Amino acid sequence: MKYQETLNAIYAQLDRLGDLPVFSATVNRIRQVSSSRESDAMALAMAVMKDANLSTKLLKIANTPSYNRSGGQISAVSRAVVLIGFERIQNLCVTLKLIESFRNEQPNAGVEQLLIRAFLNASLARELAAAAGALDIEETYICGLLYGLGEIIVAFTLPDTYAEMLRQRERAKERWPRIQLQQLGGNFSDIGQDLAQSWGFPKNVVQAMDPLTADQLRGNGRLNHRLAVGCHDLLELVYRRDTAGELDYSSLLGELAETTRQPVDNMDRYISEAFRQVCDLADEYGVQHRLVSPQLSLSDDPALDEMTRKLAYYVRSREARNPAVFPDESAEQHQPARETLLMERQLHHLQQMNELIAAPTSASDIIEAVVTAIAESSALERVAFCQLSANGQELKARICAGKDKDKDILKTFFQLHRQMPGALLFFRILEKRMTLLVPDSDEPGWQERLPEHFLQGVGPKGFIMAPLVVKDRVLGLMYADKGEEVEDQEFKVFNQFMMQARLGLEMLHSRR
Repeated sequence: MKYQETLNAIYAQLDRLGDLPVFSATVNRIRQVSSSRESDAMALAMAVMKDANLSTKLLKIANTPSYNRSGGQISAVSRAVVLIGFERIQNLCVTLKLIESFRNEQPNAGVEQLLIRAFLNASLARELAAAAGALDIEETYICGLLYGLGEIIVAFTLPDTYAEMLRQRERAKERWPRIQLQQLGGNFSDIGQDLAQSWGFPKNVVQAMDPLTADQLRGNGRLNHRLAVGCHDLLELVYRRDTAGELDYSSLLGELAETTRQPVDNMDRYISEAFRQVCDLADEYGVQHRLVSPQLSLSDDPALDEMTRKLAYYVRSREARNPAVFPDESAEQHQPARETLLMERQLHHLQQMNELIAAPTSASDIIEAVVTAIAESSALERVAFCQLSANGQELKARICAGKDKDKDILKTFFQLHRQMPGALLFFRILEKRMTLLVPDSDEPGWQERLPEHFLQGVGPKGFIMAPLVVKDRVLGLMYADKGEEVEDQEFKVFNQFMMQARLGLEMLHSRR
């Protein structure tokens, strides 16, 4: 009876919220058209264009380098359909509408994280299915996407119950399946199957969502289930959700390698590719990268810790990365020598930061490397890290980069006490944890708002200031300026290496 009560509560909540867009007539029509052998590209394009937002998203995806290798602008949905392919169009539509459905209704219920992991699960399962030579990798994708549907639905419709389940899991006194049975009267897979079936998903996809019904499957259907489960459990470890120690990283990698008949060493490549795809989707939807990035922490498994570190580094790097940092040959030939040199230096310093983070190091080494990287990888002329005292009352320049006379100017000025005239601005930036970008201090309004002794003593034309925060602790202020206006590219470089500083210091904190 407990399970039936849970289902009734879920359906009642879904009725109250109305028809979710992912299961709307438009998406069902797209699924029907894309599955029909008699349909052509124009028929599918017409079905897609009934949803203006979906059409826009698909066109943007079609114009990404992954699909549009010619470089010409794709502005017709029918051409995007031909380029991407019928089956992948269908899966992209379900994915995009799934995210749109749930994140818009209850953005604070923890559903976004589950959606990100569902897409990761789908992407990783498809990558592995392709490596295994599966006949229908797009069906594998849908199986991976829907495998966690039950948990998403519970978090979405019964947020209080789901929060209590997470608290119980965190205490690690009960196994996760046992908690599901106690709280819901069944497992997430039961709920997911019930809903997927009622929404009209194919029988073999529904069967692949649960171990018991998956036993009835053969061939590609059986492979879909094994990949969906294996990838899901792997991500549970990467995101540190397995609090009771029920899973083993090396064993899971071995099982996936055996299932796909691939070397274990190849698994890293498939996992990285799946994270690249989810970062692309996060960029498209404006999802914060912190929802994608795994948490850095130490476990009893060095291999898992190393994989988590690599993935976190990649995701954080993507957050502030300018695509022009990694130019292709044709683009590089048209760039001025100065810009090309700065980009080469930026790549060099990114590699150095990666090596520094992976090796035993100190906080001062990481900060010094970041200060140097900002100064050498951009046109910013002076860079300084100003350390905040333990009592939060003093701010002093500790590490500076630039010409000797410029470093002396920064060291002389940044000996600030909170009570000094004009010093309050800098401490407020730290307290509010905000980044201040002033492209041109001569613009109307800035001369009146900025401290006079700062304008006279330091004399910047454009400058950037941002707090360096690690584990909710403010370490100090990162400052950079130049004698000209600050350009967008310089701001992006500054932000990029600030992310590296936070990542490296968080990793160092976890090791300790």
